[in-house]
Amino acid sequence: MGFSLKMLSEQTLSVEDISYLSKLLNTNMSISECFSLLENRKNKEIFENIRSKLDQGEMIENVIRDYLPRQLKTYVISLLSTLSLSASLSLSLRFEKRAQEGKKELLNSLAYPLILLFITMTSLYLFDLYGIDSIFSLISSFEADIELFDSLRIAFRIMINIFYYLVLLMFILALFFFKPANVIMLYIFVSRHLPNSLLNIHYSQEFMALFLICCEAGYKTRQALEILKAMTSKPVISFLAFHLDESLMEGESLKEATRKNYYDSSLSRFIKIANYTNDFSEVIGSYVELSREKIRRRMKRYTNTIQMMTYVFIGFIIIFIYQILFMPMQAISLY
Repeated sequence: MGFSLKMLSEQTLSVEDISYLSKLLNTNMSISECFSLLENRKNKEIFENIRSKLDQGEMIENVIRDYLPRQLKTYVISLLSTLSLSASLSLSLRFEKRAQEGKKELLNSLAYPLILLFITMTSLYLFDLYGIDSIFSLISSFEADIELFDSLRIAFRIMINIFYYLVLLMFILALFFFKPANVIMLYIFVSRHLPNSLLNIHYSQEFMALFLICCEAGYKTRQALEILKAMTSKPVISFLAFHLDESLMEGESLKEATRKNYYDSSLSRFIKIANYTNDFSEVIGSYVELSREKIRRRMKRYTNTIQMMTYVFIGFIIIFIYQILFMPMQAISLY
């Protein structure tokens, strides 16, 4: 198993290799010369395999995709349908950098409160399963009245079970909405019934961020939309690009097209300002940053609520356990 895992890890180029390759492909050097400059002890076998396949007449675009790092592969494969290899690698690297920034922000926001909540509920579940019966047996031996605490214990167990059933339900829903068609269905439903929701703002700003990356790379509006439409690895982004392209083809302005339910309501206002100032990149860049800040504030509010609920629940349980443990002392004092 260890050997197979090692072999598997050696069959992909690193992100650093892809970054250098992307830059070298923009020079006048041949593919063979680019590979020679990048070749080292770790990737030598990969480049030898690529050269062998190229010598057999295969296209570089078809060969390279087998050796791409996992985080870039889905981007590159989607982009190769509309762009050259060099352009696909370049945009993929920029898209992935933005994706990693978003994941880092999300992880920083949610990691602590969710871990705290999960550890707390798990500890209480284990205590309810293995510890509380022993305590109740001890209290019963003192002939103390435990009717009230028995009722609280039932409520306590119900709360824990509800939590774990909710976690299970969320896991099942996550698996269901993992499919591209289901993700789009969820997004359409939320956009129509909960406009300006966190989901709506998140995908609107992500769409415009990727659109802006394409524009800054020198692509016109139509080309940028074609690129984003081809990104099947990001189904909601592809969906938004498709509908925006359809609206523009019907003669609507960019401001009118972004007024629809599928987009954050504030986006059209930024488009209007961009048209007025004639500085699209700067204004849309401001929209993306302000939207990210809005998302951060909402996430902070949600996580603070989770933390507060967890602290309150922990406090309630501590008092509950203290009262249970204090009951034997009360029972002894009655003798």
